[in-house]
Amino acid sequence: MKTTILKSTCIALLMGSMFSCDVLDVEPLDSYTEDGIFTDANLTESYVTMNYTKPRNGWSRSSLRFVCDESMENFNWAGAWTINTGGMTPDQLGGLNIWSDYYTNIKNCNIFFSNMDKVETIDEPRRSWLIGEATFFRAYYYMELVNNYGGVPLITRLFELDDPEMMIKRDTYEDCVDFIVSEFQKASELLPEKFTGENFGRVTKGAALAMKARMLLYAASPLWNPSDDKSKWEAAAKAAEEVMALGYSLDADYKELFLDPMSPEIIFQRLYNTEFGHWYDWYNSTNGWGGYSCTAVLQEMVDSYEMEDGTMPDPALYTSATTDPWAGRDPRLYASVVCDGQLFRGTETEFWVNSDGKTGGVDSEFGRDAWNYSKTHYIIRKFMDENLTKSWSDKGKQPWVYCRLAEIYLNYAEAMYHCGKEDVAREYVNYIRKRARGGREDILPDVTESGEALLAKIQHERKVELAFEEHRFYDVRRWKIAEKVDKSVFHGINITKQADGTKKYELFEIQKRDFVAPAHYLLPIPRYEIQKNDLLEQNPGYDK
Repeated sequence: MKTTILKSTCIALLMGSMFSCDVLDVEPLDSYTEDGIFTDANLTESYVTMNYTKPRNGWSRSSLRFVCDESMENFNWAGAWTINTGGMTPDQLGGLNIWSDYYTNIKNCNIFFSNMDKVETIDEPRRSWLIGEATFFRAYYYMELVNNYGGVPLITRLFELDDPEMMIKRDTYEDCVDFIVSEFQKASELLPEKFTGENFGRVTKGAALAMKARMLLYAASPLWNPSDDKSKWEAAAKAAEEVMALGYSLDADYKELFLDPMSPEIIFQRLYNTEFGHWYDWYNSTNGWGGYSCTAVLQEMVDSYEMEDGTMPDPALYTSATTDPWAGRDPRLYASVVCDGQLFRGTETEFWVNSDGKTGGVDSEFGRDAWNYSKTHYIIRKFMDENLTKSWSDKGKQPWVYCRLAEIYLNYAEAMYHCGKEDVAREYVNYIRKRARGGREDILPDVTESGEALLAKIQHERKVELAFEEHRFYDVRRWKIAEKVDKSVFHGINITKQADGTKKYELFEIQKRDFVAPAHYLLPIPRYEIQKNDLLEQNPGYDK
């Protein structure tokens, strides 16, 4: 099995250099000319394969879970606090700036397309799936740009330095969506339904169709479809049906599916291994484990998880509790968040502080590596490999899952709701809830609502099921509810341990956030990009 795309890329680049040139006529191993790459099949494949390392993902310090109502970044890495408090400007974008990087990636894809005819040694089907991969990734980069900035310049060819057409206007949002959808469709026709063996992990027909479905859902949403054109929802629903017809299935184990690249639910992922791994587990583990508590989960996110009977938690749970106030919740809470007193890597978590206010548990502000304690007294559990126990020694090798079947089910439920098919919408939301029960039948009752109450249930189910997976940031914007849910006072929890061993709980304000509507529904284009291109117009609300 190919456990990391990065490893194969590095090896192929090195081996291609070693064996494709005369010993007395050696080119530098750290640079390649276009002719050097695109006359060699292996180097050409490696050139395309490098795209697997380029898209942003949730292992990053600039993850989108820090700038929505799911969590707070514990140290303001990548300017997350500035973004949350409404301070983002064309000069101060923090970790949200993808414009330059993604246009560089697009340029590299265009270089591939302009040189592909030179590669005469690639046979079918290898040639087709390389073209399919490059087509997929260019469309993906454009989708990311469009979802963040709205309409952007569509550039599908290379420019010379003195090319008068290098200054280019932004295309409309609709034209961008049409291009992206058509490119994903084209990619789906070039890619196989699955890869096995050493090619496992490459993008497939399902990945291309899933991204097409996501783009169409976003384009049908209120931010871009204020007239609620039903045909756009129908297109989104049809695209989701195409993905569901490919044979993916919900994984029985909600927590473990994120650790298993072979899960039948995963549609698009990035692979890692212990050599080319990541440090997600240690950035996000408690200070008691030598971690940074990077993802300080917000109280409001914790209380988005229903009680077992389907009701929402009562805040009185905390003020009156002398025992675990998180008991009897949606099982996805325990798979996604670590609360005080719960086991984490086999050890009871200690976020509590003693009543003397000077000492506390190992994971508290008075514990081990105290400066790294979680400021909300919660951390993330989702995606965590709890078998890793050697902090900053064991690398994580779990994949980053860009798309899975549960998202497609929820996309379909939302689209069908807007198509007037409420019975189908309920059916697919309830598929998700059935899996969430973990085999029990007496908890999380089926969704039975209709009308606006059903839409609210679908939106809520997305928040919980897809928590921390980089969806919420975009969902609240495309639904145009960010000015309500992101503009608020957010909380953490203090836990005080009494002399008799009982605990008292108190919610406290951790961050007051702002969201300026309508400007913040899109990101500002970096000012230096505006200065380079007189035809490039800034998004509304960022002109000053």
